[in-house]
Amino acid sequence: MRKIVSFCLLMCSILLFSGCFGAAPDQDTISVDKRGRVTSTIVEDFDKEFYDSEELESEIDEELAEYNQNFAADHIRKEMFEVEDGIATLQLVFDESQYYKDYTGLELFVGTVSEAEEEGYELPAYFVNPEENAVDVEELNSEGDARILILEEAVQVRVPGRILAVCPEDNVTVTGDREAAVAEPELSYIIYR
Repeated sequence: MRKIVSFCLLMCSILLFSGCFGAAPDQDTISVDKRGRVTSTIVEDFDKEFYDSEELESEIDEELAEYNQNFAADHIRKEMFEVEDGIATLQLVFDESQYYKDYTGLELFVGTVSEAEEEGYELPAYFVNPEENAVDVEELNSEGDARILILEEAVQVRVPGRILAVCPEDNVTVTGDREAAVAEPELSYIIYR
């Protein structure tokens, strides 16, 4: 609970005191790599008059150190923090989705469709492919190797494979072979291979 409160305070600090492949994204983004590591990029307006960027970065470092001390190895690391032209960008890398979920208190799952079902996720029966045609989950996972990203945030998403389908269609828009945009913070699904 303390971690969740700390994370919320950190995010509120950025919001209140302020007006992931290659280069950092220019908007809030969740990126997943082939090994299941999650990179969270948070981009916010930053007004230097009200808050010192070095002080904020120090608070971020302290919070991450406090979280990581609970484990034998660090499972979250700060990839970057910068303030440029009044924009603050924070990029955190999580060893796997469970650490993201634990640290932020927000839903995030990365794994196979079968693993998601084993974890108790009730997947919708039908998804929509990038061409906006309805497709069946069983059809998408016929070879058993389809992967799924489940999240509940309004962010841009990058996955390491080609996006096969999304759900709900009115909340998730495929914007590229490996990219999608989630409009509202509700449970959303992206299947890729």
